[in-house]
Amino acid sequence: MNLLLKGILSLILLQFCFLSYGQTITQELTPEQIASRVGYVHGSQFVQNYPDLVTVYGKVMTERIEYQMIAQDQYEKYPLLSSFPLMAKVNPSIQGANFENFNVASFNPMAYNIDFFSDKTQVIRIDNTNYIMVIRPNKFN
Repeated sequence: MNLLLKGILSLILLQFCFLSYGQTITQELTPEQIASRVGYVHGSQFVQNYPDLVTVYGKVMTERIEYQMIAQDQYEKYPLLSSFPLMAKVNPSIQGANFENFNVASFNPMAYNIDFFSDKTQVIRIDNTNYIMVIRPNKFN
């Protein structure tokens, strides 16, 4: 009986390990955090003058971008995040992701010149990590 319980417990723990590695993560951001991230890239005037666009960018960050932990494959064809230029027109001192200590919760995808409104799913590898960023296409009703 004790052996059976250990076997069942081992199977449950094994399932948990697989689920956590392939897990999909989305950012949960408050309206203030969204405005801050958009303002960092486009400036505070943009946030004040175009609140509807700030809302659209917020939906991109919270609903259409997913982060997944997937081990790197030497044959994968995903572009690296570092291959996309930074959006430094308004803020020349803009900083990209810290690839040494990447953190989904603090990452600002808006800092990169990525087509967030493509009609195709995009997959981008976060440099030197097991994270990929999946940008789902906008669904028009």
